[in-house]
Amino acid sequence: MKKILTMALIATLGLSGFANAGDESVEALTEVSNSNNRVKVILKEGLGKVRLEVLDLQGKKLHQQTVFVKNDVMVPYNLSELPVGQYQLKIEANNKGLEPEVAVFDLERKLTKEEIPLMAYRKNLDDDSIKLTVIGLDEPGVTVAIADRSGKKIFEEKIMQTGAFSKIYSFRNFKANDVSVQVTDAKGKSRIF
Repeated sequence: MKKILTMALIATLGLSGFANAGDESVEALTEVSNSNNRVKVILKEGLGKVRLEVLDLQGKKLHQQTVFVKNDVMVPYNLSELPVGQYQLKIEANNKGLEPEVAVFDLERKLTKEEIPLMAYRKNLDDDSIKLTVIGLDEPGVTVAIADRSGKKIFEEKIMQTGAFSKIYSFRNFKANDVSVQVTDAKGKSRIF
């Protein structure tokens, strides 16, 4: 008798566990992670037919996709093709004729290190000298080229320093306003003053 009651209790608990699995919300059955402008959407078993939409903040649909979830599914998105800014991921699950359940997740497209411009600054100190400051260098190897008004190179050097540096350049035969400075880092990013 004890054995029969124990088996009935186990069967009841097991069936109630299956009933509760279908009652979980879309948010509970979804994981969204955003790293380096790459979004991973993990849709867990039990969601059924799911529509995914990427929207801008004005609600304009940028991408739409339908996924049938039988087992856990990972759906990747690459935001690097989009302009920098805020976006939304709308997930709509249709559970067997019931009213669709919707979850909305906020996404952000950020600048990557490769997209950040070279940060270099020039300041004329007096008539014949300038100060050059370069910051945010990940790798050593900055080329500084100085040219006259006609574009002829009058000086060039390579500075092997990471992080930042500042240097004063003085001219004998040229005025500070008559020269241009081109700074190029090891990654090929360039700035001309």
